Amino acid sequence: MTMVETLATPDLSDENILRFVGGVRPCRRGGLRIESEQLGADAGSKLLVHNYGHGGCGVSIGFGTADEAAALVDAHSSTDEPVCVLGAGVVGLTTALRLLQRGRRVRIVAEKPGTETVSTVAGAVWLPTGIEFGETPERVAWFHAILNRSVRALRGLDQRFGVEELPVFEPAGAPAYPEFFDNGTIEPPTALERLPIGAAEQPGRVYRTLFIHTPRFLRVLIAEVEMMGGVFERRTIGRLKDIADLAEPVVVNCLAMGSRSLFDDGAVYPARGMLVLMKPQPLGYIAHDGYKYMFPREDALVLGGCFLEGDDRAEPDEAYCREILRHHRAFFGQDDPR
Repeated sequence: MTMVETLATPDLSDENILRFVGGVRPCRRGGLRIESEQLGADAGSKLLVHNYGHGGCGVSIGFGTADEAAALVDAHSSTDEPVCVLGAGVVGLTTALRLLQRGRRVRIVAEKPGTETVSTVAGAVWLPTGIEFGETPERVAWFHAILNRSVRALRGLDQRFGVEELPVFEPAGAPAYPEFFDNGTIEPPTALERLPIGAAEQPGRVYRTLFIHTPRFLRVLIAEVEMMGGVFERRTIGRLKDIADLAEPVVVNCLAMGSRSLFDDGAVYPARGMLVLMKPQPLGYIAHDGYKYMFPREDALVLGGCFLEGDDRAEPDEAYCREILRHHRAFFGQDDPR
């Protein structure tokens, strides 16, 4: 076991609270759906490639799944055919960028711009949570390959994108998920005699992983897509006829939760999350205890969280957010005024 010097403590007082936020993770039983199909005449007889089911991992594995989706587009259509990407969240943006990099003409059609999607609410740390890895060895190997490609892509980005490596500290009693490390993208944790954070002297563990400053990440992604000629259009796609009305013969579906109704996919389900955003504090580390975590994002200190399966309400609940705040205050030995 290793000792680490004590690190800075956050100030979690009420005057540092910026706001409470909420969002819905687009989860899917069975995990990712990345496959192609030929739509019928009612949807314009178009080639459709699905890319959804990311759960809480859209920011972290978006590049890996974008590679898979772009490869399917190339395999089943002529390279001179333009593509319409449905959805401007991080999965839609990374998919559009990969298609543009392959020389495709791309239009992104979405109800909201990328800076207003649930993607911008996320932390986001490289831990593949809220997503199923697969039930067969073949499926797990396929998913691990996506994870490894995603990490390589994130590590290869320049500093404009806001990706950095940070230490993650967990108390010894925190839930352990060995599958996070089995794919080789994260070094196994090191045991600590005493955590260098928190009020109580307690053992724990530490490992290093990537952290993505999502607001900056999304802004730069959008700028890259535009620079390469990608075109954005605000439009709601709620029926198959809306797809038939699109000019492009090839469509990539990155609608996340919207895929449940549009494509009648009953495997898609929501998982509500809530966060407390506080004034930014440059701590240089992450505290993690299952779905209770603290991320030092450059625009806010992010306190989370929860995973409320089946709850599709995006708005935050103040009482729940106050409970998140109490948990972190107790961990760091700070009084809760309420």
